[in-house]
Amino acid sequence: MVGYRFLAALGEASRIDIHGRRLERTWTLLGKTAPAGSKELQLKDDPVAMGWREGDRIGIATTSKGKSEARVIQSIGPASQYQLQLVDARSGHDAAPQQSAAQAIDGSLNTHWASYCTAHWCDGTEQWIEVVLEDPSDVTAMRVKFDSSRFAPKFTVEARANDTNASWHHVATVEDAGGDWIQVDAGPCDSNCSFQILRITADAEALESRSTEPGWAGLRLWEVEVFGKVTGAPVPTVLHLNESLEDTHAGGVKEVQGHFFEMAAEVVNLERSVLITGDHDNFYSTFQGIHTAMVGTGIMDIRYTRVEYCGQRDNMGRYCMHFHQGGHCTDCVLQGNAIVDSQQNGVTLHGTHRTLIDANVMWDVRAVGIYAEDGNEMYNTISNNVIICSVPGLCSVSWQNKGASQAGIYLIGMTNDLIENRIAGYENGIWTAGSHFPTGQGHASMRVCPMFTPFGRIRGNVCHDNMRFGLYLDNQYPRNVVRDSNGFITDPGSCAEFTDDGRDNGVVPASAIEDEFDYHNMFVGQYAMGDVTFVRYTSLNNAHSMYWKDSKNFADGESHHVRDSVIANDPSDPYGSLQFFGPSGPFTFLFTNNTWVGSPVGGAALNAGQHCGRVGAGGPCNVQYLLQDIDWSRIPIEAKRIQYGVNAMDPGFVLPVFLAADDSSLGGYRSMVSKHLRGFKSLPGCQTVGTVWDGGIGCQDQIRRLNVWTHADLGLVNLTGPGYVDQEDMDMDAPVHGMDAGLMYFENIDGTATKGYGAPVLLGANYTISGAWGGDVAFDFSDSVLQERFGGFETLGVNITGTQACTLGAGDDRAFMSAKSGIADVSAAELQLGCKIVGTDSFSMNLPSGAPQVIQEPGASDECAVSAEVACCPDGSCDQVCAGDECCPGAGGRNTTCPSADSDQVAACALPKAFDCTPAIVGRLEGECAWPNEPAIPYYWEPRCFFGMSACMADGVNVECRFCGVGAFESIPCPAPPATTTAGPSTEAPTTLTTTTVPPVDCSGLQNVVMNCSTDGCKVLARGMMGRSCGEYCGDSGLLCRGAWNDMGHDCNVQAPLDCDGSLQETSDLICQCEVPANGTHGRPASTQAPLTTTATITTTPRLVSHAGILRARHGLCLEAQNTSEPGGRLTMQVCDETHAGQRFEADARTGQVLTA
Repeated sequence: MVGYRFLAALGEASRIDIHGRRLERTWTLLGKTAPAGSKELQLKDDPVAMGWREGDRIGIATTSKGKSEARVIQSIGPASQYQLQLVDARSGHDAAPQQSAAQAIDGSLNTHWASYCTAHWCDGTEQWIEVVLEDPSDVTAMRVKFDSSRFAPKFTVEARANDTNASWHHVATVEDAGGDWIQVDAGPCDSNCSFQILRITADAEALESRSTEPGWAGLRLWEVEVFGKVTGAPVPTVLHLNESLEDTHAGGVKEVQGHFFEMAAEVVNLERSVLITGDHDNFYSTFQGIHTAMVGTGIMDIRYTRVEYCGQRDNMGRYCMHFHQGGHCTDCVLQGNAIVDSQQNGVTLHGTHRTLIDANVMWDVRAVGIYAEDGNEMYNTISNNVIICSVPGLCSVSWQNKGASQAGIYLIGMTNDLIENRIAGYENGIWTAGSHFPTGQGHASMRVCPMFTPFGRIRGNVCHDNMRFGLYLDNQYPRNVVRDSNGFITDPGSCAEFTDDGRDNGVVPASAIEDEFDYHNMFVGQYAMGDVTFVRYTSLNNAHSMYWKDSKNFADGESHHVRDSVIANDPSDPYGSLQFFGPSGPFTFLFTNNTWVGSPVGGAALNAGQHCGRVGAGGPCNVQYLLQDIDWSRIPIEAKRIQYGVNAMDPGFVLPVFLAADDSSLGGYRSMVSKHLRGFKSLPGCQTVGTVWDGGIGCQDQIRRLNVWTHADLGLVNLTGPGYVDQEDMDMDAPVHGMDAGLMYFENIDGTATKGYGAPVLLGANYTISGAWGGDVAFDFSDSVLQERFGGFETLGVNITGTQACTLGAGDDRAFMSAKSGIADVSAAELQLGCKIVGTDSFSMNLPSGAPQVIQEPGASDECAVSAEVACCPDGSCDQVCAGDECCPGAGGRNTTCPSADSDQVAACALPKAFDCTPAIVGRLEGECAWPNEPAIPYYWEPRCFFGMSACMADGVNVECRFCGVGAFESIPCPAPPATTTAGPSTEAPTTLTTTTVPPVDCSGLQNVVMNCSTDGCKVLARGMMGRSCGEYCGDSGLLCRGAWNDMGHDCNVQAPLDCDGSLQETSDLICQCEVPANGTHGRPASTQAPLTTTATITTTPRLVSHAGILRARHGLCLEAQNTSEPGGRLTMQVCDETHAGQRFEADARTGQVLTA
């Protein structure tokens, strides 16, 4: 079980206790910046008090997107020098205001002082610069960085007190200098050596003799740094290192526009008194180190121990420190340890709860630092850990076929506390990867829903200098999930978007991300997230201050999306930009008491509608941003504050709305719409505003969103009323396309999500909406969250042409409606909204060729007429009666349509007819399913199918082709006796005629089953398989092998496919999928149930089959090729996934078999 190279304990009574010498702190921060070339580190905390010693190995984190550095403490003692603070600068001549002397002491290598001056104005004596120290100091050295062409070949350095009567003291003369950094060491000083002003003077004759540019071109000086000790001040205790630093590492506190940020490098102690080490010789070639584990419900308590050369790449369960299926273990502790050089993960929590993972430091732990593995891990405290990857990309390794799943902290189990951890140098800092494993993995597979599991406490974490995301909360929507004590869901419905009565199932109160500090990351944020609030978030010099595409109104009705936060960018730092990319969709984004600081600003400080209308983002694009107490005063006055749309489809640049709950957040306006909706300029109190507001139209009155929800694209819908121009005056160029005249386009997010229309409207006004109405339609106005914040009742009058006039209210009941999917999962009849159109059919499509026919259910009474009183269940399975449009009771409380109704489904009933006793216009009576490959699932021709009816359109071509009998379609009975279809009319001659007999599936006799991997019980994880094939295993039960795989880790997750005749010597279990032989026997008497026989015709026309084109009904299954490398493979039904190659294949024109996948 534990393999090789291990330290492990197994079983309930086992215990691992390893305690090294305690350190009061295992890490600290730099107290002052340590420049490149320095051999001294001044720490925030006293190294002796922390328990650090000479000879200890330490690591210093990067703060510049570069390398983190490992060093050895040579000694601990007084500083010989440290960088002194410069507070002012002046010069003999500034070439321009933006090239003043102050630019040489701002800490940035992006700015400089220049002294360009023609001979007409200057004689060469002006080529000097003075810098002023904060305090009188004993100066020991100076570093200057000249430009490569405008440098001083010879210059002198002088110093004096901050007194105009004080004399200058010669510090040094430098000759034969060039560009780049120059180190200047101070000469001896006999007395009165406390200085506060230093002057650098270039030699005029030397300037004339340099070979790059003439003397009048002057100097270009990028930066000046001064070192020494403040006179009379206590000398700090520092670490003296064995080697100089290669890079500068920031320390102390940085000021940006009056705000202070502790942007300081972590310094970690990697030495411990106890050492657990793996093999050294071949560690980097075999990727195999030692692993430590507690397997089962014993106790592991390891403290202040160094574990090195650990982890075994691509081997499940082989990690540096591993809790494996430990259950609730309050005595399990990993504290103060140093994990150094791992090939696969640092600490793994697997099926274990309530442990303490605290104050550990990790250095070059590849793949993942701390990993909550399966998705059911709960209530673990992960606190005060520092996780550093020293070289960009070093830790970004592929492991266990997980591809780019690398992060300092990587959670699939979400309900764990993350408190004051720090991550630097990884692919991602903290990643909650719920969408990568939406049903969990391993022992928790199909027993958890990580995307919807509530977070624990997430507070005070710092992510910096990571290559992609710092904090990455990917696709998380915490809900009121019902779980047992082991974290497994006991009510699968509790993972759903709605409660049984249609209410928002989001967690209350919203989960909170508190005091997060991220800097120097490419991104911070998430693609989609709801019911999670950012409180006191700080972004400093990230490429994207926030990256967010989709969200919702929070279920608690109170929490703000972002509040009490600071979004900053230090212009002296070469990395980063001030730009917050916010989400879109039909909801209100609450942005409260937030401050913008610094520059440069990207496209705009706050960008609404990131990727709106594209896959993975929100839509329709008329999101409402409510701003309150927003401080714009600390960014350049000309910088753009807001922007409509970013990387969006065209509606994203037209439809968003900005609102203000005060008089300052929107420049004195209460609402703003985009410049493209020019009709709003004609409204009283509205006018065009400046470029800082993206040229939008500011209004004193309130503007809100209006949405029209449908199940299908109804073509253009037209909105007329205040704010919209006449159609003869509309702008049809991109991105407007007539939206200024009220043309509303169906937004379906590239075919993946919300389906409906949207536009801004004036609160309290009256509008007319016209369209080719068909099916269910619902009309939705604004949000109750706005009504509650502004007080009073918010309404909108609408006249819906051809149907009704309504008064819409912001507080209308939105049961079963959401920003994510509109009304996609419900009929209009089930909605509580008062303004809706109830269609007789929720879906519509163009049927394939062949005229509809009138059919009657076999055995139906000739006396049965439309609306006659009849039995709900002609087969005697229930005793209720009904008439016409009444409903009959159905399974799970979802009623069915009466058999005597005049249509297959009426609006009042949740489901279509279970029986039909009246003639009805339906699909084609005869026909056949068209398969590129024969499926293993039974099917039949059902003339009563309509598009959207469960299991219909099974072949992706004929709506009447329907699955039945097994798996997700078990509730749909297959016809008995079997029905044989005959080929319908076709313009093309078939080349292959295949008759397939599909017997009833019965795998109940399978032996040695560890767990079921499919609903029909035919795909299982089987034990006792060492050296045995799945063909042999299935044959033992009289079945055939249909597929074989090596499992990932004693579960149903696939590591690699096998042949049915293949076997492995190194594993005792395999995933085997068995099937019934064609003759229907199982090595025992055959079933008395007649098999279902179908006839399928493969035509000569090749066609591309995609996940979207095969089956996209509510059960969400798609055809998938088992074998993607060879033609002729079998097709199965699997969960739809665009990334699966087996769901993207081409059929061979001759045989209809899989050609490529």
